Amino acid sequence: MADKKYVIAIDSGTQNIRAIMFDRTGKEVASAEAPIEPYFSLHPGWAEQNPSDYWSKLCQASRAMMKKAKVPREEIGAMGITSQRTTFLTVDREGTPLRPAIVWLDQRRVEYPPPLSLGARAVFNLPVISGLMKYVRENSKYLWIKCNEPDIYRKTAKFLLITGWFVKKLTGEFRESRGMVNVLWPIDLKKFAWYTYKFLYEIFGLKPDHLPELCDQDEILGYITKTASRETGLPEGLPVIVGGGDKQSELLGAGGLNSETGVISFGTLTTLNVITKKYVTDKQWRFFAWPGAIPCTWNIETYINRGFWMVTWFKEELGHRESIEAERRGVAPEVVLDEVIRSIPPGSMGLMLQPHWGPLSNNKFAKGSIIGFGDVHTRAHIYRAILEGLGFELRRLYEIINAETGITLKELRVGGGGSRSDAAVQIAADIFNLPVSRMATSEIGSLGAAVSATVGSGMFSSFDEAVSSMVKKIHTFEPDPKNRRIYDDLYRQVFLATYEKLEPLYMKIASITGYPPAQ
Repeated sequence: MADKKYVIAIDSGTQNIRAIMFDRTGKEVASAEAPIEPYFSLHPGWAEQNPSDYWSKLCQASRAMMKKAKVPREEIGAMGITSQRTTFLTVDREGTPLRPAIVWLDQRRVEYPPPLSLGARAVFNLPVISGLMKYVRENSKYLWIKCNEPDIYRKTAKFLLITGWFVKKLTGEFRESRGMVNVLWPIDLKKFAWYTYKFLYEIFGLKPDHLPELCDQDEILGYITKTASRETGLPEGLPVIVGGGDKQSELLGAGGLNSETGVISFGTLTTLNVITKKYVTDKQWRFFAWPGAIPCTWNIETYINRGFWMVTWFKEELGHRESIEAERRGVAPEVVLDEVIRSIPPGSMGLMLQPHWGPLSNNKFAKGSIIGFGDVHTRAHIYRAILEGLGFELRRLYEIINAETGITLKELRVGGGGSRSDAAVQIAADIFNLPVSRMATSEIGSLGAAVSATVGSGMFSSFDEAVSSMVKKIHTFEPDPKNRRIYDDLYRQVFLATYEKLEPLYMKIASITGYPPAQ
């Protein structure tokens, strides 16, 4: 495999499926994407998608990418897959979906869980895991199906993530990467293996044989079959590797190989990730430790729900003029918005924003807020305040990780669509007082999937070798000393105090307005 020149990455997101071919230096050779049908909600809080659309769009994207690439098929060494996490499917023994996929955004809960057996109750009430078990019991989609769709449950042979289903469709194997699963599955995160305690499965609402075989992140899960080759346009016999979920792959695709390098993904879900070789947890659920994209590592992750989605919100609600100008010039709207806020000073002339347009991981009632309005403020000030609010909140979350784990970052790297904004990246550098590097590709998740595939297939002998060859920084933003001082004062004296003072009001708002619902 060391003589192979190209690798393919499939990245399945919430809105589209992307197929990219990279060469051994990480340079993009060809790419194509196909939009997925938007998720639908049969009831408030539900989010479902059509599984057949996932597959048809994978085929569409991969065929278009292969047509653009025009490289000898025998020079392609492997394919890596990554996807959105916790979206899952119920399938029969042939791998045929039995119902729509339940998307990670879905908020349905089990209203009346069936009573547990005596043994399961004993496990459920263990002090060390009772909080987690209560969360799992209330939010388990397997249990929801068991209680509300018993006919579907009886027919279900496997519960699969999107990657696991793609592996089945591509190779015929029911296999999944250890780097894809989390606490919503019955996995021992310290051992990277399915639990063997039968009472835990009762709590989750599934059986051991409902689960696919777990494989290492650098292990070949199977090879593309003749049928899959015909449908996707990919070479028959191509090795298929799944390194990890989208955020794990982003960390790898940005070269986050040590605990001094943090990776920010400016995506719909804005995240901060760092690798560790020690399993750590936070009892308040302010950060999480998922299996990493590299075997025997964990991915410490914290996030802002609907983070850079706020930029989309701004563009749709307040940024029509800039969007039209961007389309006229053929550039991303963020480029025009960067120009608009160039004259706005750090601190947005006193406009401070709490970026909780979506719930906090440990407080679903948290609300977004903007304070400090005056007659000098314009749409441009609001946009800059959004970028600053995201930066402040990421710093707050990082300081929690630092206090709980001792991890101290020396640099940041950025990816995701928002990384194209110079203003967003510079603001992050100033707020964190750290150098922040933009990567050669904003598609760091796809690149991470490709890196996993090169190691798993033997194109490279190690992750260090693969990252050294394929992952590149193109520009580093250094902190501005003057801006850093302003941001530090605003962060410590205003931003942190704002959440503390507003938090008691969140429940009152919910109780008066009914939003968000208590369920």
